[in-house]
Amino acid sequence: MKINQAIVPTGLFQFISFLRRAIFYAFFYIYLRIFLGLPNTLAALLGTMNLVGSTFGQLKIWGPRLNHQPSLAKRYVVRGELIAAVTYFIGYVGHSLFLGLGSKIGAAFYMIILFSILEIFWSMSDLGVRFLIAQASEGQHRGQVVGLIDGLGLLGQIIGFLLSGLLYRDGLGFSEGIIFYVVCILIACCAFVIQFYPLTEKPDDLIASVIPQNMRELLKIRSYVFFLLCFMVLIIGISASTQIFLYYSENPNGLNFNDQQLSYLLILFSLSGGLATPLAGRASDKIGRIPVIIVGSFLAAISYLLLFIVGNQPFLYITVIYSLLGACFALIQSVAFANTADILPEELRGTGFSLFNITLATGWGLAGFMIGGPVADLLEFLGYPTATAYRVVFLVSSIVILTGTLALIVYSMIAKRNLSLVDNDKNQMGY
Repeated sequence: MKINQAIVPTGLFQFISFLRRAIFYAFFYIYLRIFLGLPNTLAALLGTMNLVGSTFGQLKIWGPRLNHQPSLAKRYVVRGELIAAVTYFIGYVGHSLFLGLGSKIGAAFYMIILFSILEIFWSMSDLGVRFLIAQASEGQHRGQVVGLIDGLGLLGQIIGFLLSGLLYRDGLGFSEGIIFYVVCILIACCAFVIQFYPLTEKPDDLIASVIPQNMRELLKIRSYVFFLLCFMVLIIGISASTQIFLYYSENPNGLNFNDQQLSYLLILFSLSGGLATPLAGRASDKIGRIPVIIVGSFLAAISYLLLFIVGNQPFLYITVIYSLLGACFALIQSVAFANTADILPEELRGTGFSLFNITLATGWGLAGFMIGGPVADLLEFLGYPTATAYRVVFLVSSIVILTGTLALIVYSMIAKRNLSLVDNDKNQMGY
């Protein structure tokens, strides 16, 4: 596989982007839950509010523009990152004012609201990066290229998780501002490195009409909608327990891990994903995207089922299960995006990639707020021990993932049948 000039800046961007996300979000939900005192469901509200902002920005503003002007992608990434850097600094200042007034709840809701508004503008960067990765991975080795870029991102995430454990310091890393300052600098670095991405030579006025040219293309686009629904179910299943696992890992009656152990666990989660994505991408280039996603989804369901069954086990035992889950989660996302880039024609990528990002964000946003948090809160209300409530959420995740896997199998069978019928009917080439 030949390395083109677009892969290097894109890979560096992903590395830094995942680094700053890990530094900030590894303990941010724990900070909201424990240090600022929000209940499980309200702590998960951040993801839901971010989803609302991101959905509005991508579908109503940035996506339609990129359908007609793909050359704006690089500019959107730079603008989005610079706006985010300024907003995070403002976030720390306002959050500190609320803490100074003795209002921890006020500080929590201030950040939730501010970051949700930010997502409207930051979503232009998320969408722009999807465009740049798709352009960088054009060709028969798309799965391998996407896997390589995602692997670099997960390498950054590993370093971020390691640093997060050192910077958090039982909440002081947020309350004293050091995590905010570090993240602001890293966001600015993202805006800098993407400047080296080579601009496409294809003029915007040569982009084709958005009307599908034949029945086969139309069927692929329609099947993409069903694929996204399956993908959403998988992400909801995996994400429903993501925040809950962090709480369970620190619960005295759960895993009872300290901050450093949790950081190591998250590092292994990312390391397994970083190793899995290039291999899974290469496999998907040879045997197809959907079979690889199905295998990864089934293993993810097994991983959560094991977390439910085994309960409180030694650190080494849990790391094996959680590492398998990390590999599955990473390869599902990476190969799913490669499949998306395969399906969408360039003139529909603005809307199509918006829908992909929103599906991913919906899984993250709704899973914790509508499944993970409420299930745990309900079981605690009914008198079950907190650790037991968290373990039941793992079982729920496993069931949801298996449901999504079965739906994906059905999708694969229907899509193959429909395309085969069109290929065999030479009279249905016009629409």
